[in-house]
Amino acid sequence: MKICWFTTGRDREAFTLLRDVYTAMTSKEIDGHISVLFLNREKGESAPSDEIISFAEEKGIPVEYVSSKKFFEQKGLTIHEGRVSYDQEVKKKIERHGFDIIFLAGYMLIISPVLFEPYPVLNLHPSLPHAYKGKWEDVIRKTIDDGVKTCGAMIHMVDAALDEGTPVTYVKIVLEGGQFDELYKNAYRGDSTSKDALFRIMRQIEFSLETPLIIKTLSMLSRGAIRIKDKNVYYEGRIVTDGIDITREVCG
Repeated sequence: MKICWFTTGRDREAFTLLRDVYTAMTSKEIDGHISVLFLNREKGESAPSDEIISFAEEKGIPVEYVSSKKFFEQKGLTIHEGRVSYDQEVKKKIERHGFDIIFLAGYMLIISPVLFEPYPVLNLHPSLPHAYKGKWEDVIRKTIDDGVKTCGAMIHMVDAALDEGTPVTYVKIVLEGGQFDELYKNAYRGDSTSKDALFRIMRQIEFSLETPLIIKTLSMLSRGAIRIKDKNVYYEGRIVTDGIDITREVCG
């Protein structure tokens, strides 16, 4: 399986994820390779993205980039106004390389139909299928405010509905018993200390799940256990619309 890896390279975690996925490929846990790495930052824009570019070049991974900051400034457009024209430039860059899927790994721009219509595009989202949209901070706060005792993360397909594309895989963790019952009870009563504790616990859990969820999902895709065809997700020969629960495979 050939992957087009999208990242902004915003922080150290983006580099660590790329490195861990590359390691899973060299060990054949994932039967595939990164055929092109795309960044919306060019060399010199940030230390984290420069580290990613250097790593890719060292490993022989082709690198393409279009600085979104410079693009929108030069065009005099907002991100919303220029999204389609920007993605047209991106498409020109990446279509030089053959790939089967695009994977968004800490990519901070919302992509347009220019990319998600011709290509299968997968994204990591820190929520369970059909649950919460938005940034991870918002997802966790909404989960706590609603008194929901489950959390997790999913890989989903990208389409026009933000964070609502067809789920591919997910991991679900239930927070019940022991300290959790007491924390939820106190949080429901408005105790900010309990809410903060739950927030930290949920973020730690979700963060610990993200890399193994990505690696296991890419592994299953690369070996044909999961297939994506005509924007549909197939598992064991049938179309899946609610995602595949791989909690056991990821968590043991």
